[in-house]
Amino acid sequence: PKPLAELPGRTPIFWPGVMQSPPWRDARLACTPHQGSILLDKDGKRKHTRPTFSGQQIFALEKTFEQTKYLAGPERARLAYSLGMTESQVKVWFQNRRTKWRKKHAAEMATAKKKQDSETERLKGASENEEEDDDYNKPLDPNSDDEKITQL
Repeated sequence: PKPLAELPGRTPIFWPGVMQSPPWRDARLACTPHQGSILLDKDGKRKHTRPTFSGQQIFALEKTFEQTKYLAGPERARLAYSLGMTESQVKVWFQNRRTKWRKKHAAEMATAKKKQDSETERLKGASENEEEDDDYNKPLDPNSDDEKITQL
């Protein structure tokens, strides 16, 4: 029997990784030619390379990330298509970017907390000094045997 795609009146079905990339996809790729391609190492085992994204792709991804930290399926598909990337690449890029954002955000929060803690300590120390000054400024009791009175 013939495959379904070869039957008259049937549109070919595209399954990533099963069939060759459709021609419209190849023309739209903006990544380097070895984007996520599979190479063989010295032992002949499959070795995945890391995709390299163009400046335009990174710019668009960053701009989208500024607006929303999470993409729903249709948004991810649209963005991937418009940038000539796979949905998986967009998904992983967003996961990695969120991790980077959380780390940076946590570091900023820690710095702000340290600054706040040191300011609190400074103010606490200043208020303790004011309490001592209050004692100093109290009126003296002339009937007291306080050293301060005897010196007068």
